[in-house]
Amino acid sequence: MSNSPNDPQAGQGRPLPKKEADLFKSVVKHYECKQYKKVIKSADTILKRFPNHGETLCMKGLTLNSMSKREEAHALVKQGLMKDMRSHVCWHVFGLLHRSDRNYNEAIKAYKQALRIDPENLQILRDLSLLQIQMRDIKGFVVTRNTILTLKPNQKINWLAFALAKHLNGDLRGAVSVIDIYLGTLNEGSLELEKGFESSELAMYRNKILAEIPDNLDEALNHLDACKNVIVDMGAWLMSKATFQLKLGKYEEALETFVAMFQRGLTEDYRVHTGYMCALLKLNADDCADALKLRGTNTVATLRPLTDDERKTLIDAYTGDLLESHPRSRAVRRIPLSILVGDKLQDAVASYCRKGLTKGVPSLGSDLSAMFLVEKDGRYVLADDPADIRAHSNFSMLVGLVDGYISSLLSHSKFSDADGEEEESPSTVLWAWYLRAFLHELAGEYMDGIALADKCIEHTPTAVDVYELKARLLQAAGDKGAAADCLDKGRELDKQDRYINNQTTKYMLQADRDSVARERIALFTRHEGNPEQNLYDMQCTWYELELAACMARKGQWGRSLKKYSKFILRLFFFVL
Repeated sequence: MSNSPNDPQAGQGRPLPKKEADLFKSVVKHYECKQYKKVIKSADTILKRFPNHGETLCMKGLTLNSMSKREEAHALVKQGLMKDMRSHVCWHVFGLLHRSDRNYNEAIKAYKQALRIDPENLQILRDLSLLQIQMRDIKGFVVTRNTILTLKPNQKINWLAFALAKHLNGDLRGAVSVIDIYLGTLNEGSLELEKGFESSELAMYRNKILAEIPDNLDEALNHLDACKNVIVDMGAWLMSKATFQLKLGKYEEALETFVAMFQRGLTEDYRVHTGYMCALLKLNADDCADALKLRGTNTVATLRPLTDDERKTLIDAYTGDLLESHPRSRAVRRIPLSILVGDKLQDAVASYCRKGLTKGVPSLGSDLSAMFLVEKDGRYVLADDPADIRAHSNFSMLVGLVDGYISSLLSHSKFSDADGEEEESPSTVLWAWYLRAFLHELAGEYMDGIALADKCIEHTPTAVDVYELKARLLQAAGDKGAAADCLDKGRELDKQDRYINNQTTKYMLQADRDSVARERIALFTRHEGNPEQNLYDMQCTWYELELAACMARKGQWGRSLKKYSKFILRLFFFVL
């Protein structure tokens, strides 16, 4: 077959005959549907007649790459590119191949070369924009999204992506302007202007950008009032409003907003309680900023020491109006434990403990351990050293309470021998022992904790949480083998529990029993294939790190190094 100028096999952008052109379209369609065998069959049919057709060679190479034939794929794509360097398809495929290898810079170069040939190709522009944001090329991302918007201004996603690009580039006013222009293109009565999830989220996003503009909180606050009629997520709307009011020093208005949030049922959200305290105490801007960053069950009361006046104000609020309005709120009952002192604190902790022990709450100890705060540089930090915990006044008080409960429950089956005290169920003493063993763990008194855990197991051999606690105590005491065996016994009691199975696997690896750990973790992976490969595909990093450490302890340096290298490579992909 000759390579005359009219022969399409020579490439250089020459079109295929109609039959082969239709066949090439089916190649693309089959590839998009991941029907790789059909792609190879159709591509080979074209290449039998036109073996030098660059675009077909590239598509076949791209398909082979998806079939894990990397070296053959690279060779075919390079061959196809050499045959037709003026084809945007070839350069696009070359970029896709680099992207699959996570060689993003080279992929971007290939995409840009493809756009020189076909500057209005939307698919290539989209792929380029994704890689630009992946590589944090924000300025290039802005240009690309602007080009896409120019080509397709009738699609909402293009407006929003351009606004996002402006936002990421630091052009906050420009981002707001793009959203406003988009909203201006809508007809009156459009669904986009009425109350709904998409219009609500767009309004909140616009408000977020306005709030990020320096010294622009007033405008952001006014915008919230203006867009209220389209908002669906009123909780987020109220939280934003209260935050702006707090930052602007409008404490009374902020207080009303936080109370409105409580009335909407957000009594268990500690962020709302934190904001409520800031407004109630009229804290300065720095303290408010630090408080609003808190997470979990932390509040202003766990952020820094309170003055007597501040403590009294919060106690009056949480034992008065809030408790009357929301008597069933767990947070409203829990927060005073961080505020009260002396006998009032002991009474509150006693009431809180009794309810938790009666219900059999395993996490009661973790909850109460948040009371062991120590002051450092004018801020509270959670005590984690056993010596600091043992010396803490709240620890001594809690130990005294629990020891008293255990003694009374064993003798009277009641928390105390006072008149009118109801008799507790037999399981209550179990959870009292469990709580005391947990306190032993915090204080570093491991042998005492193990003895109490044994009492719990003797009392109720089916309590899985007790086996986990005992395993932690044995692990802390240095007996890793016994800890793994103990937790494995607990796992046998509930083989459907993924968490306890994972903990058993972790303890087995720490006890250098990697073969047993593999058997345990395989119970919750796909049955076909290698479980370790399945865990790697699922990015189960804790298993990989524990296995690598286990191999290192056993002197299997090569295998350990291989595992660590894979983990480092994954972190590199996370960053990119």
